[in-house]
Amino acid sequence: MIKILLVEDNDVDARLTQDILAEWSLEQFEITHVSRLSDAFKHLARARFDAVLLDLSLPDGYGLSTVRQMQAANPTIAIIVLSGLNDQMLALQAVRNGAQDYLVKGERPSDLLARSIRYAIERKRAEERLTYLAQYDQLTGLVNRTLFRDRLIQAMARSKRLQQPLGLMLLDLDQFKPVNDTLGHNVGDQVLKLVAERLHECVREVDTVARMGGDEFTIILEGLMCEEDITLVAERITKSLAQPFQIDTHQALIGVSIGITVYPTDDHDVDELLKHADAAMYRAKQQGGSSFQFHIPHDVQVTKLPSTPDSH
Repeated sequence: MIKILLVEDNDVDARLTQDILAEWSLEQFEITHVSRLSDAFKHLARARFDAVLLDLSLPDGYGLSTVRQMQAANPTIAIIVLSGLNDQMLALQAVRNGAQDYLVKGERPSDLLARSIRYAIERKRAEERLTYLAQYDQLTGLVNRTLFRDRLIQAMARSKRLQQPLGLMLLDLDQFKPVNDTLGHNVGDQVLKLVAERLHECVREVDTVARMGGDEFTIILEGLMCEEDITLVAERITKSLAQPFQIDTHQALIGVSIGITVYPTDDHDVDELLKHADAAMYRAKQQGGSSFQFHIPHDVQVTKLPSTPDSH
């Protein structure tokens, strides 16, 4: 059953479209008809549809703006424009604005209209799949490096606007290479998946967990009341990842070294923030791992304690 939302204010045209699709025998169409754009948005908010058949001339919407508004209301749905104009330029502009197809009313028999709807749905799904592959890590399902940078830039803007600190964590797994070397890459991949799950359990839904590649992860912590909140999350993560990972008959023991910087106390661009978090992570690594270190801005004075003489 293919669920269609038909947005058409002309009752004759709406009935013609419904009759044409009723003749199609290979698949059944469940059609919900509305005559206004605002009514379409209400239906999209409370029900799932596979595609929208959209007229460009409505009481509360006209022209290509209806396509843009429809896409904004539901970016994942396939949009097929049904127009009374056989205008190739308008058709091209409609596709450029987010429609999957442009059909002229009454011109196509049932088999061509039905196939156009099916192909539009499949094209939209393929588009969504490509977008997913471009933004998410295929192994763990976490945000990848590209989407992470976009989210960090947006989070930095919100941090300054709302005057709330933002925590940036860079995580590198300890003792992960021996897992791959001794238990194999398949077990290593399963460990990475479980690491992703545990990291999600340690943060809130508003936070972003990303895989940068290999055994390196990042976390963006937003909406913090104080910087001490970051310490609590870091402690939770180090404790969680110190617990054994059971993969079939194998048990893997790893840890995590975490470098942290806080924006806008550390008021730099994305690349500098990552460098500072990386340097702090390296210090955590040097101290034996399974720990975390904060980046200390250069303008913060640190008093060094005198070193203790070596005992003989």
